Amino acid sequence: MKRACVRAGVAAIILGFFSTAFAAPSSELKISSDGTFMAQNIVVMQKADTNLFARGVWGNAFVRLTILTSPEGVPAKITKKNGGIASVADIREGDILSVEGSLAQGADYLLVNAKSIQDLSLLVEEKRVSGSVHSVNYGARSFALTDKVLGVVTVYATSSAKVTKGARTLTVGEIVQGDRVLSASGTYDYTTHVLNASAVELHQDQSVFAAKNFQGTLKSLSGTTLPASLTVAVGDTTYTVYLSAKASVMSKNRTPVSLSRFVAGDTVRFYGSVRKTDLKEVDAIILRDLNF
Repeated sequence: MKRACVRAGVAAIILGFFSTAFAAPSSELKISSDGTFMAQNIVVMQKADTNLFARGVWGNAFVRLTILTSPEGVPAKITKKNGGIASVADIREGDILSVEGSLAQGADYLLVNAKSIQDLSLLVEEKRVSGSVHSVNYGARSFALTDKVLGVVTVYATSSAKVTKGARTLTVGEIVQGDRVLSASGTYDYTTHVLNASAVELHQDQSVFAAKNFQGTLKSLSGTTLPASLTVAVGDTTYTVYLSAKASVMSKNRTPVSLSRFVAGDTVRFYGSVRKTDLKEVDAIILRDLNF
């Protein structure tokens, strides 16, 4: 009774394994008169070191093949379905292969010296995508863009992903709809259309850094002599404004004055450039107090 149960269990395992193989698309084999071998949709049944024991399948019919991935010490070129580089270690039992090579001389069974192998089951590859952000999921640390080649891609920024915009390093929370992604690189899954990004580079509009006038309310001042810094609220943004020793400090009538006359709450106007490393910092060359 025990032996019968064991046999039944083994039979179930074998049947399940065969069902997986036979679920594969029908194979195509072509053997030329000179022994050149080409095959599509070959199922890997077992691996032994660098050798693959496989089958060509047609419904319930099959033929066994042994594929040498490194015949005479020359490794076959192994790629993923969409062209990415792979290795023998990436190939798993149950994978579907396309194989090119030649039949080994002297064998009385299908022994193939592989020249190239494409694993059609390997759908995750290193990729680089680009496009405009059309939606952001801050909770999932992801955003979606449309790549010219891959179409709509969901980009997931891992916790270690580096996100840059010009000279600045950002968090995923600072990415907004409409941002243009110059490059998002990482591992792309062709099944889920998700890119696990290790690096994201966003386009930075350089016109932001052109020198211009700002006007707002003085919040604080670091000192009364140059060089100095101050904080100014301009609309919804509070800027840290840096004045060099050569900066001009004036009244509303452009008369030179001392910083000691400036007090919190004054309306001030300054002319300068936003720093490329921080959009809330400005290097100003002119500061005017419009209250006197």
